[in-house]
Amino acid sequence: MVEVRAPGKLMLAGEWAVLEVGNPCIVLAIDKYVKAKVEESQGIVINARDLGIEKAEAEFNGKELKFKKELSKEEEEKLVMAKNSVEICLKYLQESGIKTKKFTTSTESEITSIVLKDGSTAKIGFGSSAAAVVAIIKAALKLHGQEIDSLAAKEKIYKLGCIAHYFGQGKVGSAFDVAASTYGGALVYKRFDPEWLAEELEAGKTVKEVIESKWKGFEAEPIELPEDFVLCVGFVGYSASTKALVVKMRDFKARNGTRYNEIYGGIKKVVEQLIEAIKQKNKEKTLQNIKENRALLQQLAKESGNNLETKELTTLIEAADSTGAAAKFSGAGAGDCGIAVCFDKETAKKVKKVWREKGIYPINVNVA
Repeated sequence: MVEVRAPGKLMLAGEWAVLEVGNPCIVLAIDKYVKAKVEESQGIVINARDLGIEKAEAEFNGKELKFKKELSKEEEEKLVMAKNSVEICLKYLQESGIKTKKFTTSTESEITSIVLKDGSTAKIGFGSSAAAVVAIIKAALKLHGQEIDSLAAKEKIYKLGCIAHYFGQGKVGSAFDVAASTYGGALVYKRFDPEWLAEELEAGKTVKEVIESKWKGFEAEPIELPEDFVLCVGFVGYSASTKALVVKMRDFKARNGTRYNEIYGGIKKVVEQLIEAIKQKNKEKTLQNIKENRALLQQLAKESGNNLETKELTTLIEAADSTGAAAKFSGAGAGDCGIAVCFDKETAKKVKKVWREKGIYPINVNVA
């Protein structure tokens, strides 16, 4: 039996702009994990208890994974990431000349939900689907005697995870969450070229060939955060549909490509400055760059017609800024989480206190 885990994620800076090839973001892996357990069995079985799925039996015919019983549309949607992860692993192993085993995979997530003041629960967007994909792939590879901890192994896991996750969610997103769950820590990330990847796969290349090739655009470089760097995370009580936001952003690009490129270019420049500020341990510049990133995201929201910084997120940001921290929303926006960065524990305490007073839910997480 093999048991592994993969961390969730939070975006420090560069969201939205990272969707365009060549633009960097800084993503943080956080200590909310998805665990995957894989053990040899008589057949291929997927358990996803967090999603209410038990003993979904499947067969691999050398090309695809097929479930033995017909699933409802809801069950198919819930299982698409796990199915893709197992399928891509088996293809890669088979093409590598490794005899594949039948196994049962079970996932368990710490990235779940929070109880709100009215007694209801809300899920927090820490990237559980990407973490589950990475955890399943790591566990399946390890079961087959593959090394999973070296930098080369992580790149392989990232690429397998990308194919499983990116296509599993309808070719939406930059896969920064897959990178965070694979590499851990703080990471400067640039996405792969999605058109290039689609062409490679459609050209009839094997999974092994695609995985072992250099991916156009992709970069992942660990970055060391200052020792006294403190990350505060606040949840506003609700989330938004990232897919809907992406569709609206595509409309903005088609409608006014010049402004779209100007704002994304501005975000790129600020993130590059932030990377340098972090490397030089320049605290003042770090806080300033985060505030500049927030201002550009406000501009993007206004001109795209996407309500990215909702009134609750504005409350979260302004409350944190009043304590001397620097804050912004994290990820797609329109709800979910905001972050505040500071460099001493006293300021962090003030941030959490003022958030509670304003109805924001502080979440205890650390960089993993």
